[in-house]
Amino acid sequence: MLNSSQPLPSYKVVVLGESSVGKTSLVHRFTSNKFNNHTSNTIGAAFITKEFSSTKEPERKINLEIWDTAGQERYRSLTPMYYRNAKVALVCFDLSNFENTFITAKYWIEQLNLNNSSTINNDDGIEIRLVGTKSDLISSSEDEGNKSLINNEIDSFLHNQKETIKAYNETSSKNGTGIVELFENIIENISEEYIKNHYEMLKKPKDNNIGSMLQSRSNFSSSCC
Repeated sequence: MLNSSQPLPSYKVVVLGESSVGKTSLVHRFTSNKFNNHTSNTIGAAFITKEFSSTKEPERKINLEIWDTAGQERYRSLTPMYYRNAKVALVCFDLSNFENTFITAKYWIEQLNLNNSSTINNDDGIEIRLVGTKSDLISSSEDEGNKSLINNEIDSFLHNQKETIKAYNETSSKNGTGIVELFENIIENISEEYIKNHYEMLKKPKDNNIGSMLQSRSNFSSSCC
């Protein structure tokens, strides 16, 4: 069993997508299990943390650092700053406003793919997960044909992006459907090596760098005097 006094491994998650697709509602449902119909648009980005583990391995806890980014186009130039060093990107689109919001989701996946292709080590790339939000609205729709078209387009896109997209999840922040499962799957896919390296780093003496610095100063002083 891990020492409860040790800091948990941190895992950065960034949430991307068009404005009003429900990114903030998704984060709030996950972190506080609450839903607000009148959530304001995010300005820039919002940051929140949550200690979390899957039901399969309750002792394997991770400190999720979640960045909820603004979806307005005027903030796009700032967004790469927020997904830098992220481990997972949740690229969201609104199932009830598919045509408009899926275009933006494709844009962010393209940008993330460019980011991943430029990394020196592929292991440093961002894991991309596509997330359909507001599933409660589309499931209550009477337009079965439209739902079928949406599903076909998503399936086709996922097939073409099978090398870059880790998974696809449908969620509803209003009724909580699929959200815990989404984050549990993220936790379950974190490698044991990542967690092991975190706790190995904690074992290393913290004063090594300070000692080396003092020794260097001492050597410098003795050589000058």
